[in-house]
Amino acid sequence: MPGTALLEEHAGIWSKALTFGGTLLFVAGGLTATRVLAAHVERRFTHRRFGAAGSTLRIMITAVGYSVVALTGLSLIAVPLQQLVLGGALTGVVIGIAAQQTLGNVFAGLVILVVRPFRIGDTIEVRSGALNGPFTGRVIHLGMTYVTLTVDNGTLLLPNAGVLAAGVTVGLPPTTAEGDAPLAAQPATTPEPDNGPPQTEMADASRQ
Repeated sequence: MPGTALLEEHAGIWSKALTFGGTLLFVAGGLTATRVLAAHVERRFTHRRFGAAGSTLRIMITAVGYSVVALTGLSLIAVPLQQLVLGGALTGVVIGIAAQQTLGNVFAGLVILVVRPFRIGDTIEVRSGALNGPFTGRVIHLGMTYVTLTVDNGTLLLPNAGVLAAGVTVGLPPTTAEGDAPLAAQPATTPEPDNGPPQTEMADASRQ
């Protein structure tokens, strides 16, 4: 604020001290709140068996929270942020273009985790020409970049963006994912009637 900024020469010593102390308190509280929120999100996802997704979200929340706290703290002491914001925007555009595919998989993973079209343990069939499908398997892991399936010849990793854009059949029997056809119902058989000993044995008995 004008007259109380830390770097303004005409501000009084007490104003500078209050500004500096308030900025330190804000930064400490903001960092603590960011860490608590990130840890809480990670615990919730780990409790739902999404440990990898929880770790990725914790990193994202921590990075965003620290950036917001740092920029706000600098603005409280009247540090000009125009150049920092412009440089950060240009850097963000470059990084976004370079990591377009990775970011697409991350956001697709978030959609899958929120919407939950299928869960861990479900047997699904992914029909996608872009992925050279179809693929049938049992879901064993939902991460921020890949959906992991167990198939008849091993473990298959499918990118989240491809799975989100594909047609997915859920609720398949588990035997289908293992490459075995479901067992067909066998027709009931009735025991043959016992007509006694064979005719040859009866003929031998009559000769005797």
